[in-house]
Amino acid sequence: MQKKLLTMAVASALAVPAVAFAQVTVYGTIDTGLRNQSKIIFGAGDESEMIVTDGARTTNRWGLKGSEDLGGGLMANFTLEGQYSSDTGALGSGPTGATSQGLFQRKAIVGLSKGGNSVDLGRDYTVNFKAQGIYDPMSYTYTGITPTAGRNVAGTRFSNLVTAGFRFGTGGIRVDYTMGEAVGLDTGDGFGVNGDFAFGPVTIAGAFSSVDTSNTTATDTTNFGVVYKMGAFTFRGGWSNTNAETGPGADTDSPMFVLGVQYGFSPTLNGRVGYYNTKFETNGVETGTDKLFIVALDYYLSKRTTAYVEFDRRNIDGTATATTMGNALRDGATGISVGIAHSF
Repeated sequence: MQKKLLTMAVASALAVPAVAFAQVTVYGTIDTGLRNQSKIIFGAGDESEMIVTDGARTTNRWGLKGSEDLGGGLMANFTLEGQYSSDTGALGSGPTGATSQGLFQRKAIVGLSKGGNSVDLGRDYTVNFKAQGIYDPMSYTYTGITPTAGRNVAGTRFSNLVTAGFRFGTGGIRVDYTMGEAVGLDTGDGFGVNGDFAFGPVTIAGAFSSVDTSNTTATDTTNFGVVYKMGAFTFRGGWSNTNAETGPGADTDSPMFVLGVQYGFSPTLNGRVGYYNTKFETNGVETGTDKLFIVALDYYLSKRTTAYVEFDRRNIDGTATATTMGNALRDGATGISVGIAHSF
């Protein structure tokens, strides 16, 4: 009898944390491979280098997320997400990591949702970034190589952000507002709005964001794009521009045109081709261009594991600069990456 009571007591004790943690999910990705990069700027010349990559296809991350049913369809949700370098094990990104970015620098939000509507607070992706992800030729893979995320001066993500989303039918709208929290100044304050709507095989998306870069000037980013699905093909294209006043009489723009096609050769083999053309203008005069061509093949070993190979080439002229995976590049730079990505 005593043994039976003890067994029941232990089972009850163990059941408590099991219930408490049942709604929390641990998730993440690990992506490591090899990359050969040519024409890395080195003094007056250039060099080629072979490296072990940190997230060439998928940015390495880890996180916790969960939700609680509050009744009546209302849910409380949270996400905490950090980044690490798979080639070194360091926190943050880059060759040696960047712990100053914070433990959960990728995302730290808590909010409420009901149906397709939601409100979140904390550090999150901007609505401008979310709209670009819909029509990005590489679907926000290989972001350390492609310029889509890096050229988004409206911000990939912001701290002190409030985001509200509203879904209806096959469309939706999101708005966000970031608080610079600089007493007596507008610096760092910003807002954005995006929308995406599907009409059969066609999806359109667009966004506008404005961020106060000082107490008297603002940086505005506009983007829009289209996705069209036809059988095993998916076509993506779009345009974005960031306009900023960098000083008296200095008005700069960086319009970017993107175009790409994705083809599913089979359930386990997927190919993508992307083209990114970024111009740099000052007071309406073009000062340089950065053109990137990229092609990639993804082979799905399982639902969670992908082997990949990628090739890219850049053409840079004028005062334009380009950086790939931390390396500043010269005109004609080419890169080849192979690796394996696993999600958990």
